[in-house]
Amino acid sequence: MAPTEERRRTFKIPASMPDGVHRRKLEKIKKTLSHNASVKRSYRKTLKEMRLELPQSPSQSGVKQDDSVDPESLNEHNDPNEQEATATARQKATLRDGKKSKVSRFKREEAAAAELRAAKMEAQRERESREAERRLKVEQRQKNKRKMMQYTKTGQPKLGARVDVLLGKIREGTSS
Repeated sequence: MAPTEERRRTFKIPASMPDGVHRRKLEKIKKTLSHNASVKRSYRKTLKEMRLELPQSPSQSGVKQDDSVDPESLNEHNDPNEQEATATARQKATLRDGKKSKVSRFKREEAAAAELRAAKMEAQRERESREAERRLKVEQRQKNKRKMMQYTKTGQPKLGARVDVLLGKIREGTSS
């Protein structure tokens, strides 16, 4: 490193900071920064392996670039021999030992996750329908209980209400 260049300071959390919301937020920020740095390192490494030009960072070029870099646009500056080499490198990256590439593994896992989500949603719907049926039965039972417990002012049971409840029970027994 040249003496004129400044060394970047790392993201540090003070040791004296008490555990709390602010400290955990700083830890989260530090974790995301280190993750992003490792992703960038691996991206540059794969570009080097594929013999592609490394895109200049916005600070180096002075021009703001998009986050997404199209490898095809980078190939325009290479000669045909390098293009063939990058094409074979891409093929090797996609097919390793006759197996599908990591992208297809991701797609398989995504499909499995979608099936799992669908199964969970179906189970939730079934659970909700059973719960609704159970609520209806409980309400009906309470309604019938109230009818059966009705009495006149003199303490006599109201037979009209009781007959309706008993007829309902008979109808349920004959229908099923």
